[in-house]
Amino acid sequence: MKKVLAIAAAAMMFVSAASAQNLGSLLGGLGSALGNGKLGDTVSKVIYGYTGNLNAVDLPGNWTYTGSAVSFGGDNVLSNVAGAAASGTVESKIDSYLQKIGITAGAMQFTFNEDLTFTCTIKGIPVNGTWQTYDDANRIKLQFGKTLKFLNLDGTLTNTGSGCQMLFNGKKFLQFAKAIMNVVAKQSSTASALSSLAGNYNDMQIGVTLKKN
Repeated sequence: MKKVLAIAAAAMMFVSAASAQNLGSLLGGLGSALGNGKLGDTVSKVIYGYTGNLNAVDLPGNWTYTGSAVSFGGDNVLSNVAGAAASGTVESKIDSYLQKIGITAGAMQFTFNEDLTFTCTIKGIPVNGTWQTYDDANRIKLQFGKTLKFLNLDGTLTNTGSGCQMLFNGKKFLQFAKAIMNVVAKQSSTASALSSLAGNYNDMQIGVTLKKN
């Protein structure tokens, strides 16, 4: 009996330390071992998001874009109080540029599915891809499909209390914005303005603020 309890305790410790994807694989193997290959698939859908991070974003579901988000890294203006104001100013500028191509609050939606696929709908036009979180759900990777030439975005995921923010490398986000322009509108002047804006700051991250529906 003591041996069984020891094994069970060790297993629980191992599960707690496992990543979501690895845990799903373990459960898949367990299901096969029990003669029920669907067990792992079923349970992994329920606990794939487990990370131990109490502030992790519950991503599956429908989300609506409410505005842009900006952050600076390294030795930059955000190291002081004035930086917060600068961040707000940059967000306002980015919002104004995105509005020119129709990306306004409510005009872009994300649907994240439990099978790790997602749909980004912009002005009624759907763009599909896959998603995954890692590093204790503090980071997210979006892999778009053929429509956006298989563009990928790798950035941070933050719970804001009322929603979440996804922040990406400024240059990569601009690639996303330009690709979206090619899908919903052709506005090279807006793309140039965004590129110029990003070039004025080192280590700038740009992204989106989302609210769950």
